[in-house]
Amino acid sequence: MNGQSRAKRDSQESTNANATTLISYLLGGLAFWGGVGWVADWALGFSGLFLPIGLGLGLVASIYLIYTQHVRS
Repeated sequence: MNGQSRAKRDSQESTNANATTLISYLLGGLAFWGGVGWVADWALGFSGLFLPIGLGLGLVASIYLIYTQHVRS
């Protein structure tokens, strides 16, 4: 009985770790590429041109990373 509860707990911890990892990939991609877009706007003198492009790129890149590491494996 102890082995079954331990297996269930390990499975639940694995699921929680995966959810945390997926959220961190999404937020990290948005933060990094959004930041790159914001710096490009600032450096080139634009007002809100590259920030949305960077956010979109970050979202697509993070979804691709999640797909390649978790869905395809």
